[in-house]
Amino acid sequence: MTIAAWPVVDRHRVVHAYKPGEPSASEGPFRTLRGHAWASSGVRVTRRAGGHLVGQMTVFSSLNVESARLARHGNPDAAVRVARAAATLEAGPEFTRLQRILSDLPGHDAERVVEGVIPEAAPAALAEALKAVARRTEQLRAGESILTTLAEVIAGRIAEVHEGYVVLVRVSGPAAMVPRWMAIAAQRDKVGELLALVMDKLDNASAVVEAVPAIDVDDDAVERAFSPFGRGDARVRDLTGADERLLASEPQPLRILVPVLIDA
Repeated sequence: MTIAAWPVVDRHRVVHAYKPGEPSASEGPFRTLRGHAWASSGVRVTRRAGGHLVGQMTVFSSLNVESARLARHGNPDAAVRVARAAATLEAGPEFTRLQRILSDLPGHDAERVVEGVIPEAAPAALAEALKAVARRTEQLRAGESILTTLAEVIAGRIAEVHEGYVVLVRVSGPAAMVPRWMAIAAQRDKVGELLALVMDKLDNASAVVEAVPAIDVDDDAVERAFSPFGRGDARVRDLTGADERLLASEPQPLRILVPVLIDA
């Protein structure tokens, strides 16, 4: 299992990465980012309801959060490169397919997807499109080594939910306790859901910690050899989406074949 932060964001997330603590709805910070080519233009999604146009929204690659963070940390050249990678991704086939699916969703479902929620009535193609964008995002992130040191990301699956906190189990490494209010804000406060904590250093004594929705970017169609005794395999400890679907299906009758010896 490979877990990554949610691959699409709105403008508020981009501004928050550039100016943490300031109102994310203000126009000035985003104009600054665009003016210096530290953010892409995003992709317009038309929203419809009952066959009628009800508005538009702009969806951004999550790479814009990285480029805004780079700009804040005083790395303008790297910010331009990552923003350019975001624009390339938004113009690519993976993002175009996602844009088309989002445009077909009813009402405000497209906004919910950007927030990290896949509506129950959404087509199966939506999850696959998000995974494809997430995989491409991780490929582009890997090309910028500076991003690995810019912020620390702890991603995993929620294993326990308590009144004041949730327990986040990583694919590798120790579990972490996350305040439940943060998990709720990220739309991830139920057992089995995927969550990421992003720790963005401000100075030597402080940091911004943000809880964001996460996604499993592995291809469900690709099956790897599995052994229940392989402790190094995360599948021994965690349930995958395929496991959850199997457990939710109708149980099959148990068949036991007993050899019988018949004397002639």
